[in-house]
Amino acid sequence: MRKAVLLGWDGVPPNLVFDDLAEVMPNLSQLTTHSNYGALRSTKPPITIPAWMCMATGCDPGQLGLYGFRHREPGNYKDVWIPDSNKIEPKKLWDFVGEKHGKVIVIGMPPSYPPPKVNGCLVSGFLAPGTDKTYTYPESLMEEIEDIVGEYSLDVFYRTEEKEELYTNLIDMVKKRHKLTKYLMKEKPWDLFVLMEVGSDRLHHGFWRFYDKEHHKYEPGNEYESKFVDFYKLLDEQLGELLEIMPDDTLFVLTSDHGAKGRKGAFCINQWLEKKGLLSLKKQPTEPQSLEDLDIDWKNTKAWGWGGYYSRIFVNVEGYEERGTVPPHEYERFRTNLAKKLLKIKGPNGEDWKNIVDKPEDIYEECIGDYPDLMVYFDDLCWRGSSSMGHESMYFYGSATGPDDAVHDWDGIYVTRFPGQTEAARKSQDILDIAPTILEFMGLETKDYMTGQAIRRQ
Repeated sequence: MRKAVLLGWDGVPPNLVFDDLAEVMPNLSQLTTHSNYGALRSTKPPITIPAWMCMATGCDPGQLGLYGFRHREPGNYKDVWIPDSNKIEPKKLWDFVGEKHGKVIVIGMPPSYPPPKVNGCLVSGFLAPGTDKTYTYPESLMEEIEDIVGEYSLDVFYRTEEKEELYTNLIDMVKKRHKLTKYLMKEKPWDLFVLMEVGSDRLHHGFWRFYDKEHHKYEPGNEYESKFVDFYKLLDEQLGELLEIMPDDTLFVLTSDHGAKGRKGAFCINQWLEKKGLLSLKKQPTEPQSLEDLDIDWKNTKAWGWGGYYSRIFVNVEGYEERGTVPPHEYERFRTNLAKKLLKIKGPNGEDWKNIVDKPEDIYEECIGDYPDLMVYFDDLCWRGSSSMGHESMYFYGSATGPDDAVHDWDGIYVTRFPGQTEAARKSQDILDIAPTILEFMGLETKDYMTGQAIRRQ
């Protein structure tokens, strides 16, 4: 079995590292002179869950039944669940390798808690509840990690104005994770090595406005602009050290699950639905309230929405929802008309938005689980959706969950370096291409349900 390394940098856009920061990232720049590289189109939606698992399984979100971080209990208006490792039924890359008796090391891939049994080692990602729980397989690895790095960091709290503390914690987390990675890469047997570093995504959410000159909150000469760059210098240094350790006959794949760009604000989808006469409240909130706290008159509501990087729209269908109001025979016409109205939503000053509205059945190979009836991206992801109501306007610029500078974008990055490759090629690929690429190189069988195409050496 041939060896492969999959290194993930969460949420990194291609123009940032391949162009803007190329001079301060010499290891990445050198790598791209003898690699295939470029933009990696993310999933719809371009969110950490499901994107990393789509990359690892070769399945799209519909095949996984994962449409974001939160999911509904079927037929229930307000109860939600968060995916964990038990919810991922298709085999991941490390499962394919393990069943052929190959050794694997997996660090940080979400969701990987509770830590599943693998043929090797696994360290759960940021969705693990804490290092006081069993977050590794085997469990004995926890003690080994503590001996190597001290207190391990699964994630940082990034929606905060305490920027100095956030930055310190970010750097500490990245250094510890890479120290552990280099130790395991040297000391443990492996055929497939997987590391996902979430720090880049946290940097963007916490510090994007300090770097992006197009961000509406950017201030020239601010103290964190250079620190933003310093973070990427650190990632590049760690990349260089990993490449030094790696055997020469290894396929190296660097990816990100989605891109990033400045956040403009949030659009209150349920206030819009109420204005259109499609959602009714028993009692109007006197201040902003979350969907969970609203007193919704379900018997007079035809549709409601969830917020996030995109809005999930649910139709209140008779026979499916507890107090459904839209007859099944009217469902498709109702949904199509609603989609047309959502496409026409404009910005706060009447400006045209580049809205995208999808019916899940139109974009996925299949749809399992409780998928939304419509998926809406406001102004090409520049505006988040908000499910809360009680705002003075349908548009607001703050965040109910704390300061957040960035939203996700459609394109992440990929770099593939095959053993002995000397030439370079820059072109776009799809996130579903990664699993077939690694499986094919390692001499393992791809599956018919994988629609991606293997990237091959130019």
